Amino acid sequence: MNHENRKILIFGAGVYGVRALEQYGGENVECFLDNSESKQGTYVKGKLVKSIQEILPQIDNYKIVIATSYSSSIEKQLQELGISGYEIFEEEKLHGYIETDELIVNPYIEAKEALSEDEWSDSEKMQYMRKAVYDAVENLHQKQPLFNHIEVETINRCNGTCSFCPVNRNDDPREKAVMTTELFEKIVNQLAEINYSGKFTTFSNNEPLLDDRIIEFNRYARKHLPHARMHLFTNGTLLTIDKFIALTEVLDEFVIDNYQQELKLIKPCLEIVEYCKDHPELKKKVTIVLRKPKEILTSRGGDAPNRKKLVQYGKDRCILPYKQLIVRPDGKISLCCNDAIGRYTLGDLNKESILDIWYGPKFQMVRKCLYEGRENWGNCQNCDNFSIG
Repeated sequence: MNHENRKILIFGAGVYGVRALEQYGGENVECFLDNSESKQGTYVKGKLVKSIQEILPQIDNYKIVIATSYSSSIEKQLQELGISGYEIFEEEKLHGYIETDELIVNPYIEAKEALSEDEWSDSEKMQYMRKAVYDAVENLHQKQPLFNHIEVETINRCNGTCSFCPVNRNDDPREKAVMTTELFEKIVNQLAEINYSGKFTTFSNNEPLLDDRIIEFNRYARKHLPHARMHLFTNGTLLTIDKFIALTEVLDEFVIDNYQQELKLIKPCLEIVEYCKDHPELKKKVTIVLRKPKEILTSRGGDAPNRKKLVQYGKDRCILPYKQLIVRPDGKISLCCNDAIGRYTLGDLNKESILDIWYGPKFQMVRKCLYEGRENWGNCQNCDNFSIG
């Protein structure tokens, strides 16, 4: 068989797999491959989802395209099977948080809500994510690349009462802090000097619209970081149509978490839906996500108020210190986005440069410890966040 004419197997039956299918064309794709047993035997966009074991006897007749955020783990799996003829779908390397053209998304349709802490901990997704993170860190630890995600929190307050959040307005132990304009511009200017092209946001463990300067801050960042992917998360309660329009003009992605236990749209979101009816082009960058303020999510290293049964993940690794830079309003650098209350400080942008902190001894020590296992760094062994970054 002419290898150039081989049909394609897309490894990954999720969002990026679908995008790969669209790019390569359905007539050129035989089927999807996926490690999730719940997906195997189902159809995605008319293509059957199979396991790699099902296709192994005929593997030489196909070309494999890896289209998933977990590419490092899939590469390792294929290599262990003696398969080298694969390529990685390029589009997945820097992507959005909510990959959809739908304005309103209900995440509980695709991924059912965990009804207990045990159900959360024992889920198939959790086990797969643990392996994916472990494998991805192996590659990153050798390369030590620059972060591709930075969160600049300009005010450390939230008006939400989410049960899973360590810094909701009823539980927040932090002393109020507001970033100075001078410090914000200094951070952006340093990123501009290195031609930063990763993700950038003026949000972390807070509600960004509590800062009246947030629109101007985002305009300043957009002007000086033309190649960055700028996004923002908000609970939407403080949004007006004017603020919404101003932010969509500069953001690449705008995610509005609509917190309402019965999944009904809050008033600002209803107004945005009406506005978007006359501006359908905004669906490419705006997503309203229906969220429950009371649900079981990650333990945040044991700090989540509604998590009591903590599992220890001492031998697991973490990818976040290889990909994230989290800046608090006072310029201090947190361990990661799950270090909501700022237990750990890895640098101070009032005294040090971004690059000196990122490649400095504290970050290097954290990476070494977490490469060897979460048990080596404070509360990390109690953390069940296995984000791929």
